[in-house]
Amino acid sequence: MMRTKRGRFRSAFWRSIGVFFLSVPLGTNAVEISNGIPAGTVGDFRVDVEDGGATRRVFVTAARFVSDDIVTRNVVRNYYSYFDSGDNGRGERLRAPTPVPNPINPNSVTSNGFLFGVNRTVISWTAVSSIAPGTQVMTTTYTFIAEPGKVLGRLRFLQHLDEVVPVPEGASDDVFFRTGSAVGGDLKLFAFDNTDIYGLSHSGALLPGNDLQNASFAGWAADHSNNIISSIESTAGQPVSPDGIIANLSSFQHPQLGPVFGPGDIVSVLAWDVDPNATSAVITTSLGAVPIAAPTGPTSSPVEVQPVGNLLVGNQIRCRGTKRCTFRAECLLLPSPASPGARCTNRINVTVTKKALRSRGGVTVKAPGVLFASGAADIAPGQSATVRLRPTKRARNFLRSTAKEKIKATLGIKSIDEVTVNAFRARIRIIN
Repeated sequence: MMRTKRGRFRSAFWRSIGVFFLSVPLGTNAVEISNGIPAGTVGDFRVDVEDGGATRRVFVTAARFVSDDIVTRNVVRNYYSYFDSGDNGRGERLRAPTPVPNPINPNSVTSNGFLFGVNRTVISWTAVSSIAPGTQVMTTTYTFIAEPGKVLGRLRFLQHLDEVVPVPEGASDDVFFRTGSAVGGDLKLFAFDNTDIYGLSHSGALLPGNDLQNASFAGWAADHSNNIISSIESTAGQPVSPDGIIANLSSFQHPQLGPVFGPGDIVSVLAWDVDPNATSAVITTSLGAVPIAAPTGPTSSPVEVQPVGNLLVGNQIRCRGTKRCTFRAECLLLPSPASPGARCTNRINVTVTKKALRSRGGVTVKAPGVLFASGAADIAPGQSATVRLRPTKRARNFLRSTAKEKIKATLGIKSIDEVTVNAFRARIRIIN
């Protein structure tokens, strides 16, 4: 716990900070930020931000892989920030009063506090959490500043995530996998529901730059249940490695995701060490929602998997007019690491469900699978793009005459050599 009432302040500057924090009780009130996508729409992402960039409520509107259902669920049990100065060997949470919204940007909040470092050096910190419009990622930038005339000393910062991606029955059957690497600066830790295949990503700044100053990435770990929190708060501390430490989780081959760990109640942690001789440091973390299925196709061996065609795609296809339909896709190459220069290069076919198309006269097209639109994607790893689809002649005639606002469809993904990667249900939204 923070020792605010017993802190000793060595200057008028630090005394003023002390008076402020003693006069404002620590609270658990949260401020909601979001990406602006309407609630109930796939891609809606909302976070109730608490002190220190923490949260216990992250709402994601996602498309279930096993059905046409669109669900909105809280997918986080806790997302906490810890520091360990090494004085007593026990990690402590960053605590402060309720965060303050940015008056200019309502989807950005700031939290301020202080902690005691080595030899009880007072270190002030600021956490700025924000979500950019239309994205599914919350970034939090932490700035640490030592009191005048002092250095930060030994200080480890840990970002802990206990996700819980619920199925309707409330069971915990999540799976864990990672992509990228710490050395490459593109490491991401993922937790997905085992059957519905949506969930969260956990990452941050891994290489020196504006988002990581006077600090270095120490590593990560994953485990079952609350084992990591108890380790962080223990005298031994939580071990981490740049290559990762996975404990108490079994590996298996997932039919859509490839090699994963689980299923179970899974937690993970990322850790950074500040430069002990610096007077200030900056560390940035990220928490991302993945509201759609991530198909990679079944495989019998991780060695045989070719990292092509692994797209995270939305299940919402928009058709505006008769000439163009679009959807958003992100390139996620699994398994990781991918071969140099690998990209998501795919053919996309959209077929409508049986009896989906009706002409002006009410005639039903009875074929079980009618090609509605097709296109291609060529996206670099970790990047997202809008993929354009060209409607067929039959689809253009339908779009020109229909009064429907949406129809069911199947979105099929193929590699450039026409090998099917995956296919899943989608909805075509018609915008006239």
